[in-house]
Amino acid sequence: MIWDELDSGLAQLGADGLLRRRRTLEAPCGPEALVDGRRLTAFCSNDYLGLANHPALVAAAREAAERWGVGSGAS
Repeated sequence: MIWDELDSGLAQLGADGLLRRRRTLEAPCGPEALVDGRRLTAFCSNDYLGLANHPALVAAAREAAERWGVGSGAS
């Protein structure tokens, strides 16, 4: 049955150390991530320029949110 094949396949992947293990990032996303105390290149983020946490951009976003709000609009 298909479930038996899936169970067997997953068990084999686990035995081979090939199952994905999700990890929690320890700092905001950017071009690098701190995972298990190690600094790694982050391929899970679209912040490849490292600007998402730039102080000037954060300040500009804060000012825009205070002026315009944060709700989305539609026509």
